[in-house]
Amino acid sequence: MKNLFLRDRWFEDIPVGEFHVFGAHTFSELELVEFAKKYDPRPQFTDPILARQSHWQGLVATPWHLTAMWMRKMVDYMETYAQGVNDGRRNGAGVAIRELEWLEAVRPGHTITYTYEITQKHARVIRGKWGLITSRNEAFNQYGTRVMSFEIDILAERGPSS
Repeated sequence: MKNLFLRDRWFEDIPVGEFHVFGAHTFSELELVEFAKKYDPRPQFTDPILARQSHWQGLVATPWHLTAMWMRKMVDYMETYAQGVNDGRRNGAGVAIRELEWLEAVRPGHTITYTYEITQKHARVIRGKWGLITSRNEAFNQYGTRVMSFEIDILAERGPSS
């Protein structure tokens, strides 16, 4: 059997339980502050001195920074496996996010690893050619503590014989 790249497959080819590590990222203090100043300019995210007075007792990443980095890592990972796939399929469009949780603070110097697991395939056919996949997406710090999690529903094109 030939190896199939992630985007080289039809809905029917994708197994429940498939697991991927999208990659890891180490957050620097400068990066945290720059992102927060641009997208979430509150003192606990932008000012290391004032952040000591917050309930986190120090500078932390804005939760949206964690989520944006998940998106960056996911896109980079999927693009790696999509090289050479030019058959017109548009697999991977996300249609719903559920249960988004930011569970632990991420501080400067923390390295976060992002994971993805297919947890369910739905039987219904959408618009005549799409299948729906649910995945659990998680982020863990360097100590193995889960810092973020959510579920996402993703469209995957059904094969021509479906």
